[in-house]
Amino acid sequence: MSLVVKVFDISTEVSSNSIDDNQKRNILKIFDELSEETHLITNCFLDLELETYKDSPIYYFNEADDKADFDYKKIADDLLKAECKADSTRNSTIREGLLFIKANDNSITIMKLEKLTVIDKETYEFKSELGKEKDYFKVCIFNGEYDDIKIIDKNRTAAKYWYQRFLGLTRKQTFEDSTKEVINLIAEDRFFQREIIEKENYDEIKRFTEYYMFDNKKFDKSDLFNELNSSGLIELTKEDELFSIDSESIDSDFDISEKALNYRYKRTISTSHEITITTKNYLESLRDNELNFDEKNKKITIMIDDDYLAKVKEELGSE
Repeated sequence: MSLVVKVFDISTEVSSNSIDDNQKRNILKIFDELSEETHLITNCFLDLELETYKDSPIYYFNEADDKADFDYKKIADDLLKAECKADSTRNSTIREGLLFIKANDNSITIMKLEKLTVIDKETYEFKSELGKEKDYFKVCIFNGEYDDIKIIDKNRTAAKYWYQRFLGLTRKQTFEDSTKEVINLIAEDRFFQREIIEKENYDEIKRFTEYYMFDNKKFDKSDLFNELNSSGLIELTKEDELFSIDSESIDSDFDISEKALNYRYKRTISTSHEITITTKNYLESLRDNELNFDEKNKKITIMIDDDYLAKVKEELGSE
């Protein structure tokens, strides 16, 4: 079977666009460019134990006997359905766009381009440089294994509709597992590229990253990359210049698990036989001056939060 390339316009309805050989070549260039991402990926799988797994475009494409005569418009119809509300009207928070499909007997790549100003709508050539903005496209890459499906999606507000509602996929890692993996890689100095680790200000970069984990509910590689650049700690142009090969397995974004953070940064400090201090996150406590260590005078100063002052007074003040 020769390579199949299809284009559909997704708005309030689905329409199929016919393409010539030149347009096909330009579309394949788009696939090549946008599928090269290594750090903006969410690793997913198709859970065959779910009752709805046969509704996934990945499944019904893969199980089809004849890929050349396969009805690719069904995939576009399912996307439009996923982009609509319960009353079948289009969800205004999800942008219209073009759906591109590239397939052969063993694989399929599904890509939605939402910001059409980046291409010539007649020739499908790119009109502007890629990489500066990352929220205008979504990609699903399936190479024949249901347990290894790659999702590229930087529109965080609509991520679930793409991989979950439309494609019927499940994340491979839990949020807690992802948080633990980031923490461990940071601790082992394997989260960033070797060139970053060898920089004179690496300790600052490392600490900045830990604080990023403490201060945010959501981890996002692109956001961390931008924050580090904005802080002046790095001057890089692409995520793969910052993150190591070891961190490629980490999803591009996930909800940070406070439980995992507390497990890693919890400390129990004994200052004598009588006194032990327990802190949920010792780094955060030190940064926020809730805990202050004076080695010269052999003192630890603990700031009391206003919400706890009365209770502390009750426990200690009457003694």
